[in-house]
Amino acid sequence: MIRAKLEKNKSGKIIFKLKVDEASKDNILFKRALMESKFIKGKSRYEYEVPLRFFVPIYNNVDKERFSLDKKSIISYLEFSDHYDQNYYTDIDATAKYMKKWREEGCPEIYRITIDIENHEVKKEVVFKKNKIEIKELQL
Repeated sequence: MIRAKLEKNKSGKIIFKLKVDEASKDNILFKRALMESKFIKGKSRYEYEVPLRFFVPIYNNVDKERFSLDKKSIISYLEFSDHYDQNYYTDIDATAKYMKKWREEGCPEIYRITIDIENHEVKKEVVFKKNKIEIKELQL
């Protein structure tokens, strides 16, 4: 059984917590995600804090009967990345600080990722993009 939870920590960052059974740890998708994750110490229902960019590939490629998303999990968030996909920026709402970072990174498309728990689907749609301004010549 695989359990997951998306939650916001005290600093406002969205974190992806994951618990994977031993049989699934051999899957190459989980191997890559667990290599980049942090182990959670102490008593917790989840073992790993995984980078959020792995959530969509894991959710789309895992058998839904074996995957369980926590009831208190975040089901919608915003995401964009820099030009080289090295840094991912996520937030629940489009705050002033988030939009400032968006402008600093060159205004890439911002996606809203929405999780449909009933149909076991992830919907990814563009919600913000840079408007193109065209200047036409004025004829006199």
